[in-house]
Amino acid sequence: MLPIAAISFTYSASFSTFWVYVGIYAVKGLHWPASRVGLLFLASAPAAAVANYLSGRISDRVGRKPLIFWSFLASAANLMLLAWLGGAIAVAFALIVLQGVIGAPAYSLDRVLVADVVDAEGREPGFATVRVATNLGALAGPPLGALLVYLGGWNAFLLGIAALGVAGAILTAVLIREAQPARASERQGSLREVLRDRPFALLLLSALLAFTDYCGFETVLPVIAVSVYGLAPSTWGLLFVISPALVVIGQLRLTRATARIPPGPRLAAATLLMGLPFLLFLASTSVAVIAAVIAAFILGEMVWMPTSQAVAAEIAPMETRGTYFGALAAMTGPAWTLAPFIAFQLKAHASVTSVWLFFAAIAVAGAVAGAAAVSAATRRRP
Repeated sequence: MLPIAAISFTYSASFSTFWVYVGIYAVKGLHWPASRVGLLFLASAPAAAVANYLSGRISDRVGRKPLIFWSFLASAANLMLLAWLGGAIAVAFALIVLQGVIGAPAYSLDRVLVADVVDAEGREPGFATVRVATNLGALAGPPLGALLVYLGGWNAFLLGIAALGVAGAILTAVLIREAQPARASERQGSLREVLRDRPFALLLLSALLAFTDYCGFETVLPVIAVSVYGLAPSTWGLLFVISPALVVIGQLRLTRATARIPPGPRLAAATLLMGLPFLLFLASTSVAVIAAVIAAFILGEMVWMPTSQAVAAEIAPMETRGTYFGALAAMTGPAWTLAPFIAFQLKAHASVTSVWLFFAAIAVAGAVAGAAAVSAATRRRP
């Protein structure tokens, strides 16, 4: 697991940090209006979702390691081009969208490697280990990015992130020892085949709904907290640290503590915990309540993520495991595209209360779909 965790940490500290800063870079570095930044995210999410699915499908034929290696290198080269040619609006827009596409294998295939090399009993701890490594990268990357911007400006930031990407390619080449996957035939692993797999289709629906609540936490909550509840942006920054800190400190302990709960109820309860705490805002919007909602959400997400991935690994056929995990990762695209749009439309035309009712209802639907997916998979198991 340690080589895979090293890859996850490096990606999170490098290219995930780029996506944390990309909106600020577009406004402050490229001097774009907010409307163009919105279009940038609208174009990036669907493109990255398709790339996640395709990278998983291709990895079933050529292996995971080559795709991760070239994803790191190509992403680093792309950021170097952005530093060089970013003055042209169309070129910069295209390169940023392309970054989400060519970075997809490095982003998503580490979890497929876990499913490949760890047996069924050890998969949830394995996925939890990757989560810890990813969040350690999330703790280390943004301060490093801020330091690069402060010392050398935006070009130094892009080149520094690119250098970390090259380091990720080297680590992949040196550390990952991958067995050749069972090769899928040309007909295996199609999207139609994946969607016809009823337990997995239910799991995809559950993941889409859970990712929608995740977007509510990461994109909608900070905007409403600052613009409606009067929270200072700096205070939100301090509150957000609760998320990676809880994961780093408690992820492995929580995974072990909940291991005895059957996967179906565990997945359903975790999904509910990612949405129902938003209803606390109907009673109070104090800083303490916001912190409590963040903590409850993260506890749910810490259980939901490794459990859903372990269920996916058990459902997916070995020869098309990459395709299945690619489809699971692709659920982030529709969620990131639609959740902020729907939420802010509700805020504008109804009320803030309707936003939290929406995310609570999404959590209930996701919990039902997740429990149904596990139940269907259990009935099918020999």
